[in-house]
Amino acid sequence: MVIQLRPGPGFSEFKAKTAAEQLVDRLITAVALGELVIGQKLPPEREFAARLSVNRATLRDALHQLASLGYVTIRRGRSGGVWINSAWGPSSPGHIRDLLLPRWQQLQWLFDLASTILPLIARIAAQRRTDSDILAIETAVAAYASAIERDELRQADHAIHSAIAEATHNPYYVSMDSQLRDQLTFGTGALPFDQNIRARALEDHRALAESIVDQDGDRAAALARAHFTDLAEVPMLQLRERVLSGES
Repeated sequence: MVIQLRPGPGFSEFKAKTAAEQLVDRLITAVALGELVIGQKLPPEREFAARLSVNRATLRDALHQLASLGYVTIRRGRSGGVWINSAWGPSSPGHIRDLLLPRWQQLQWLFDLASTILPLIARIAAQRRTDSDILAIETAVAAYASAIERDELRQADHAIHSAIAEATHNPYYVSMDSQLRDQLTFGTGALPFDQNIRARALEDHRALAESIVDQDGDRAAALARAHFTDLAEVPMLQLRERVLSGES
């Protein structure tokens, strides 16, 4: 069951750049937000291209552009791969402006939708959860707590929010939750990250799971709203302010 979250006729996409150039903008922004972090090995090409909804040739072109700009290191051979080695460079403000500013109205619409829908999903999950839902949520929270690698954390975070959405027992809510998170992370499927954010996210996840188990819909909704605002919306607003102010 899929609901396509697409803006109306008042929104026009910025299409002046090639697909690879637009992907470079997306990935530089994701790195600046901490969605991709220094030292992280990117997923295999086929997997990463599918996650980003681009073809492999576009991804390969974008990664070579990023390597030439110093953001990633590409190593060949059986133990090779692509590693993030810079979070910010001289070209970062321009790439981030090119991505964020033409899409800012769309992002504001998404912020508005997410701040309404995600608390609603949490509230309904608290009302409808079953024993199997509780097990799925608590298992995912435990996986997040024990995760070490960045991709393990991303997968566990996704599992937590997917389990909460599944607890509504309404496939439309599941679809909307998934699409919102995909669009707000530019297809990377990862929210901003550092150790402080991880600690805050784990605290939020545990409290959210507890409120759903206790069928406390009001608390679940409030926690979901604060979690989204502080860990997704605020970092995006801060990044926009950074590039608009000319901070290097």
